[in-house]
Amino acid sequence: MKIAFTGKGGSGKSTLAALFVGHLRDTGQRVLAIDADVNVHLAPLLGVAAAREAALSHPANTAAVRRHLLGTNPLVGGVEHFVATTPPGPGSHLVTLDPADPVLRGHAVALDGRTHVMHVGTYEPEDIGGGCYHGHLAILENLLSHLRPTAGDWVVCDMVAGTDAFANSLHAQFDAIVVVVEPTPESVTVARRYRELAEAAGVGDLLIFVGNKVLDAADAAYLRRFLDLRATLPAQPGLRRARQDGRCPRVADLDDAGPLRTLREAVRPVDPERRAARLRELHLKAADKVWVRAAHGDVTGQLGAAEPAGRTA
Repeated sequence: MKIAFTGKGGSGKSTLAALFVGHLRDTGQRVLAIDADVNVHLAPLLGVAAAREAALSHPANTAAVRRHLLGTNPLVGGVEHFVATTPPGPGSHLVTLDPADPVLRGHAVALDGRTHVMHVGTYEPEDIGGGCYHGHLAILENLLSHLRPTAGDWVVCDMVAGTDAFANSLHAQFDAIVVVVEPTPESVTVARRYRELAEAAGVGDLLIFVGNKVLDAADAAYLRRFLDLRATLPAQPGLRRARQDGRCPRVADLDDAGPLRTLREAVRPVDPERRAARLRELHLKAADKVWVRAAHGDVTGQLGAAEPAGRTA
């Protein structure tokens, strides 16, 4: 399963993502946690220092990951012709959550034998005035499109706040998108806008709305006036104390872990053909962009006849 966490900045999406990772670890699942927020919160919440040189978007790491993904795929024409929507093809290497997988071994921090953490990276001083975080996210799109978790595996991705996932193919990469919303007009507005865009993109049925920092029945009623909530989390003093003490949040800090179980049970796998069709549409849309044609020529041929099985080593 591949699940994304998003919502208005400050809604608690990174903390909820970290708690969900903890819940999955407690239940014995294999987990790859990916911090894709420009503010880089998930990795530290899991106890991982987000070093610049370890970021997926660091040029050396981006090139290394793409070289591995490329394998012997003749449709791409070289690592330099990867675009954000480049799909796997014949001879591509597919990524798994096996601890021996080369991408995990080279670019993830192992918390234990079943849990790994990656981070995309953030703005750096040299990016000022000339950088765009969407460019950083292209390597994440490549990774997700080549990633094949097996049954029982989970990929948990903490996304950029707001609706940025619709600027690229990320909205189409997941089995579920958790929109974390707190009982404020601003947070509700972001969640409703996310729903509107998701429905237009054909992924509205993948959204799971979770109310967070809910103080009382009035807060819950306010959120349900606008959104179909799957779960609610009350304001948690234990979590606040943990962060004030400099500790990573733990499931044990919650008064009740029931909402995390509800969330896990709500996720269902997307039909692979449905996902492949949507990603093909997005690749063709990207291929039509002037700058893509200027830099890479005609990349429609990267699609081939259909997405192949690829290789997993």
